[in-house]
Amino acid sequence: MTSIVGSRARVLIWITALALAGTTGLQAQEQERTEEEDREIVSLATIVGAALQGQIVPTEEPFEWANDYLKSSEQTTFIPFTLSVEQAKLSTPAVAMYIFVAEAGAAGTPAADGGAVPQLPEPAFEDAYHIDLGAPTPTGMYEIRRGFWAPSGTYDVYVALSESAVPDGTEATTMMLKKSVDVPDMWGARLTTSSVIQATRIEPLTEPPPADQQLANPYTLGTMRIVPKSTPTYLTSDELSIVFLVYNVGLTPSGLPDVDVTYTFNTRGAAGVEYFNQTNPQAFNEQTLPPGFDLAAGHQLVAGQAVPLTSFPAADYRLDITVTDKTNGATLTRNIEFSVSAS
Repeated sequence: MTSIVGSRARVLIWITALALAGTTGLQAQEQERTEEEDREIVSLATIVGAALQGQIVPTEEPFEWANDYLKSSEQTTFIPFTLSVEQAKLSTPAVAMYIFVAEAGAAGTPAADGGAVPQLPEPAFEDAYHIDLGAPTPTGMYEIRRGFWAPSGTYDVYVALSESAVPDGTEATTMMLKKSVDVPDMWGARLTTSSVIQATRIEPLTEPPPADQQLANPYTLGTMRIVPKSTPTYLTSDELSIVFLVYNVGLTPSGLPDVDVTYTFNTRGAAGVEYFNQTNPQAFNEQTLPPGFDLAAGHQLVAGQAVPLTSFPAADYRLDITVTDKTNGATLTRNIEFSVSAS
């Protein structure tokens, strides 16, 4: 996988050109940016560079962040994320966005020999976009979804946003978030899973998005697009829809997994956690997997449930998901919390 921007050098070239000539004079051919769009990205990269040097210290979170974890390629983990920005904070239909991911505690240094370009740490990931915001949610939030990948470890993620194409004489609203992210190791022989994603809906696609559109469609798995739910709150008329992937399973002599998944619902209250009910287990084995299923060919073990909540009284709940690999006895439990109200 490669970044659209490509590397730190591209952004540093933009900053150098702007400092020396007053204009970038350089087009990002991958996205066919205009000179104005280039300047917007350079401005955001400069702000992040100042934060990395300690010249700017973020003290608040100007927008909300939520992320998940999926196994990627080349010993890395893919981190799809959602930014939720209040509609009232933005006045343009599109924004510029710059993301810089570095090992936790990495810091930039001032430019050498009095130069204009700051020396940034080597990024684990770096990219830039111009994004059409679309319609806000019913609660008045713009939701922006993108992703990055990195080896396991702890990282500082810098995301800078600004209004794009503001009218002449108007200063663009600019925001920056610094977030610490612990990226798990999903490689090796140990049984593990992706994040358990609560979905607003799951949409079938006729074909997967092109490879170069992966970062713009971070919650797409093959021909399945997941729209993650922003808050784990439901009505009794809703459906709890969850999806996750199971990784590093053993194989039977026939070359297929043999995995059971159980789903146990518990209420959470003043008395603690109490058993509520349980749905039918899921089995992934020689009898249930589709013909031709082959993990070595890239097929994935996708688990999940869609549970109507009509029989769930208004309460707080914890769902315990237990995955058992029957080929070797390995087991693990994941849990999610959610709330149900009558109206």
